[in-house]
Amino acid sequence: MEPEDDIVSKVKKYWISQKWKPLLVRAGLADLKSVASREFDWFEEPNKRRGGRSGVCRIVLNPDSPAKDQRAVFLKIQKNYSYRAPNKLFRRQLTFLREFEATRQAADILPYTPEILLFGSWKSGPDAGAVLITKELSTWTSFSDLMQGIKGLVPPDKSTLLKILEAIAETSRRLNNAGWVHMGFSAKHIFVRLGPESSFEICVVDFEKCRKHFRPGYRTLKDCSHFMRHTPRLSDEHKRHYLKSYFQTRSFSPAQKRLIKKMPGAPAI
Repeated sequence: MEPEDDIVSKVKKYWISQKWKPLLVRAGLADLKSVASREFDWFEEPNKRRGGRSGVCRIVLNPDSPAKDQRAVFLKIQKNYSYRAPNKLFRRQLTFLREFEATRQAADILPYTPEILLFGSWKSGPDAGAVLITKELSTWTSFSDLMQGIKGLVPPDKSTLLKILEAIAETSRRLNNAGWVHMGFSAKHIFVRLGPESSFEICVVDFEKCRKHFRPGYRTLKDCSHFMRHTPRLSDEHKRHYLKSYFQTRSFSPAQKRLIKKMPGAPAI
């Protein structure tokens, strides 16, 4: 974001990982005023909507160290990028606050979630800002990149893909069964790595839209349909395998068929 005078006049919330604090301090990322007034090289071009902006950059905390010892993080920073929170009488809340809180709660549900290093939010007159720093998933592979065979990756063969889809379905089911809907459950927000005994481990990222919802059918419909619509190169056979793994069934019940037929992007059943 562009430098401004008195960009942080009141800190609203501040949390920092004690394990990472020394590195963050040395990298100049532990002080909110310094971070808020700093210019970054964007990893992704900032989103500009809702009357605000939100961007992401990749930062190596110790660039002078040998390559094998370098520690990289993703820093997300926003200004006036908010939503109206139903549980806060529809007052405006920064989306990174929701992501921070949802990611921490999801860590009690899922085996793997992004490791949070720092979160801070602030006010400056009528403006509000927030920063969220997470550890880079250096040992993981984006499922989107894997499916598209980009960045030197080879798309998985059929048997491997079916195993990955089973692991993704289990992750989605765990989150939904705990009362959460991700609202962005797609290949680009899913990371994969090989686990023990040829199993696959899944790490979901970007909990910025994640929220609780009281209707199980709504949670299933939203996340399953989003996955099927926004994951490249999924055939109907792949989608049926994913859904059967999600519902833990060999054949769909009448109620499951009715729900699947409501899902945009669903296969023929």
